[in-house]
Parts: sequence; structure tokens; C-alpha cells
Amino acid sequence: MFYTLAELSALGAEVRLGVIGNPIAHSKSPQMQQAALDEAGLPYRYVRLLADTAGNAFEQLLAALATRGFAGVNVTVPFKKRAFAAAVQADALSTLCGAANTLVLKEDGWHCHNTDGPGFERAILELSGRSLADMRVVLLGACGGAGSALAAQCALSHCRGLTLVNRPRPELAELAHTLAPHYHGQIATCHFGTTELQQAVAEADLIVNATSLGLKEGDPLPLPADWLRPDRIVYDIVTHATPLQQAAAQRGCTASDGLEMLLWQGAIAFEHWFGQLPAVDTMRQALRRGN
Repeated sequence: MFYTLAELSALGAEVRLGVIGNPIAHSKSPQMQQAALDEAGLPYRYVRLLADTAGNAFEQLLAALATRGFAGVNVTVPFKKRAFAAAVQADALSTLCGAANTLVLKEDGWHCHNTDGPGFERAILELSGRSLADMRVVLLGACGGAGSALAAQCALSHCRGLTLVNRPRPELAELAHTLAPHYHGQIATCHFGTTELQQAVAEADLIVNATSLGLKEGDPLPLPADWLRPDRIVYDIVTHATPLQQAAAQRGCTASDGLEMLLWQGAIAFEHWFGQLPAVDTMRQALRRGN
């Protein structure tokens, strides 16, 4: 279930948090955030919110939520860059990547944060026992809202090597240029299907899929399966099993979906709203039950 701008007036006063996107019916955020709210004894309800992608519908929805006294919202595809633009104050990671996934309502307006980056870093640490600083990273889909945040996190964490991959777009070189002052080495860029990418994948410790490939049944792999070598880590930010994860496991890689990243970005968002980390294990159990 989700609600639109036209339906806000029918919601009770306890609805003070939500996640905005388009599409949004698939979002798993309500099940884990509501569990955290209930565990903390907070009398709020967290809902899905659908915004039209046309015109300024997203900004109109934010204005209506502010009028209702929302505590905050999460923001997902395709509104992360617009969330950053709508904020009156931004944290360092949001500013660096130009995208935000968490908004907090203050007296002077919306303040934005990007918790995708630190959520991703925590997920990788739990999966592998290794920090980003110890890894050579290939990031597929670097120019997207999530991809740019992960690229910025990798740069700020000074990973051992960083290759940003995308379709041919001027934003790819612009992202590398923006991140370069914050990184201790040279940031490589390449496009899908190239020999440069094949070589980078061969040398990588961590291959991250931040593209939308895998969201829909029948999507192709973002790279050929035979490029993957055993003992690599393949992290897919899609929150369900995908052909990429299956192919990686068959090639002897450690493969994972994005549920732990979703969990930790949500927990860190909760901390921004209420000043304390939630019961993460409670959130994890709620997330896994609904998967």
C-alpha cells in the first residue's frame, strides 16, 4: 500500500515518517522502520509515498509533508538528487555526490543526509570482515543516485583502487573529477563491455552492482559471468536474489544482495531522525521476515 499527495489528508496524525519513490509499492523500508519505531516506543507510523516524476510533484509533496509536521523521510529512485536540491542544509557525503536519501525536518526546512554510503560500508565489513580501505573496487552504475553515493564513500574511505563504470555519459568524468581531491590515488573510469572493464574486474577485490539490472526478471547481467574470478566479492545492491548473484556464486565468489545495506542505511537514517541508533537486530528480523 502507498499514498499520494492527494491522499495525505486522509492519514492520521501518527503518520510522521515515510519513504518517497516512484515506483514505491515494493519498498521494504516500512517493515523494518515500523519495527524499530515500535521497539523504541515511539507512537509514529511509517508509510510508502508515491510522487509523480513530472513537474515539481516531488517538491510539492515535500512541502505538504512539512506542513503536516513530518519528522523525516527516506528518498529512493528517482528522487535522490532532487532531495539534495530541496534541502536547506546537507551533510558532507550528500554534498559530494549531489544526492540524498534521508531528509530531516528542522525549523528552517529540510536537512539532508546520505546514509547509502555508510550503510554500504558497514554491510561490506559485515559480509567480508574487511574495510573498504583494504579493497580494490569496481563500481558498476556509478552515475546513479545510489552509485554516486557509493563512489563518494569509496573515495572518502580511500579504498586501494577505484574504477567507476557507466554507460558513456559526461557525468562519469565529472564524478571522477569531483571525487579526485578526496581520494589518495587515481580514479579510473570505463564503460560497460570494454577490455578496460574486463581488466579492472580481474584485478578487483570487490565488484559492486549499483545499476538497475536485476530489478526485473529477464534483465541481462551487467558484465559477462566468465569475467568473474574465484574469491572475489560481488555485492549487488538489489535487495533480492538476481542472476548476477547466482553467476558469481557459481564462479566461486562471495555474493550478496543489498539487504544489509538497506538495513544499515535505514538504521543510520533513524539515528538522524531521533538522535539514537534503533534496535538493529529487530529491524533485521523484520526485514528478513518480509523478504
